[in-house]
Amino acid sequence: MKKFYIKAVLFWLVLLVLAIFNAVVREMTYKPILEPYLGMWAHQLSSLTGIVLFYWAILWFLKMVRGEYTDRDLVLVGLMWVVMTVVFETGMSLHLRGLSMGDVLQTYYFWKGETWIWVLVALFVMPLMIDRGLNKKRLD
Repeated sequence: MKKFYIKAVLFWLVLLVLAIFNAVVREMTYKPILEPYLGMWAHQLSSLTGIVLFYWAILWFLKMVRGEYTDRDLVLVGLMWVVMTVVFETGMSLHLRGLSMGDVLQTYYFWKGETWIWVLVALFVMPLMIDRGLNKKRLD
């Protein structure tokens, strides 16, 4: 296995810590204020802040492992991070939060205002997208 994949798996733990931090901030600060008046907006805002946190973290990660990967590696890592995240979130929701599988699946219903799917899409595309941005800066 390439060292890059091992580093990417370990880096996912950093993303996990950022996601937990983001959720704690949401639950302890703006959710109690927003939810009674604006419904799901706290979760939607949290999805946006999570994407921003992931962006900066992945940018840092890719700068640290520069040159150890191909475009194919970046796509596979994005997919791997999405799978790891879905497995973790589903496990947490089913076993720790006691939700049913139906409840878990509802978090993917973007047509009902859920934004979790966009976090996963961002997590998938960010490695390649950020690398393209880094390469453009080097060429300019």
